[in-house]
Amino acid sequence: MHGGLGIYELQLVTSFCTPLYWVIRNSDLTFLTRNGTAFFLDAGRGPFGVTACHVIDGWRKSEAENDAGPLRLAGQGSSIVLDWDARVIDANTEIDIATFSVTDAEVKTLGKTVLTGYQKTWPPGPPEVNCGIYYCGYPGVGTRYLSATEVVFGAVPGSGIASSVSDKDISTLIEREHLTAALGGGIPPENFDFGGISGGPMITVVQSSLRSWALAGVMYQGPNTEADPARAIAGLEIIKARRAHFILPDGCLDVATWGTLHV
Repeated sequence: MHGGLGIYELQLVTSFCTPLYWVIRNSDLTFLTRNGTAFFLDAGRGPFGVTACHVIDGWRKSEAENDAGPLRLAGQGSSIVLDWDARVIDANTEIDIATFSVTDAEVKTLGKTVLTGYQKTWPPGPPEVNCGIYYCGYPGVGTRYLSATEVVFGAVPGSGIASSVSDKDISTLIEREHLTAALGGGIPPENFDFGGISGGPMITVVQSSLRSWALAGVMYQGPNTEADPARAIAGLEIIKARRAHFILPDGCLDVATWGTLHV
C-alpha cells in the first residue's frame, strides 16, 4: 500500500463520486451550501446516478424552510443543475437509496468516472468479512468558501476492512491504530464530523489472479459525533452502507427483496 497501490485506489474511489449540493439563503441574506454525496454507476444498462434518499429529503426540507436552490452536481470547476423531478429513476426512504438519470457527457464535464466493476452479471457478490474495502464522500466540514460565488468541496476517501456483512448492510469500523495518511491531507481527528458522506460509494477489493473492485454498497450512515454519551459511544467510529444488491441494472430499486427482509 505504501508503494503506491493505496494512493491509486483512494484516487480511484474518489473519481467515482461527486458532491450533491444545494445553496440556502440565511436570514441575514448570506448564502451557504448543504451537501451529500452521489456517484455514477453502470450496472449493465447504461450510467445513472446514485445517492442516499435522506440526502434528497434534506434538500426538500431546505426548500421548505430556507428557500433552497436546486440540486446541483459539482466537479472539475463546473456544476450541473439536477432537476430532481425530471431525473429521478427511483427512491425509497426505508432502503435509503435514490437513483437518477445522467448522461455520459455530464459525467465527463464533471471529470468523473462511471463505476462498473469486475462482475460479469449484476448484482456483484457481497464482500467477505475482513475483506478490504474503500469508500469516499464529501463531509460538509471540508467545504471552503473562496468567494461569494466560489465553493470548494473536500473529499475524504478512506479504506479499511468489512467489519460485518448482512443481507442489508456492510459496516466498517475505523480502527485508528491502523490508519496511515496516504494522500498528504492527514488523518481525520477523533470525533470528526463525517456528515455529508451519505450517498457515497463503498467498494470491495476483489483479489484473484488480478486485483479489481466492485460496488459493495451505498453509504447512509457515518460515525455518530453526538456529545451526549447516551447517544454516542466515544471512540466507536462505524460507517454503514446499504448493500448494492438493492439496486437493479436499470436503476430501479429492489423493493420486493427489501420487503422479504422485514416480514
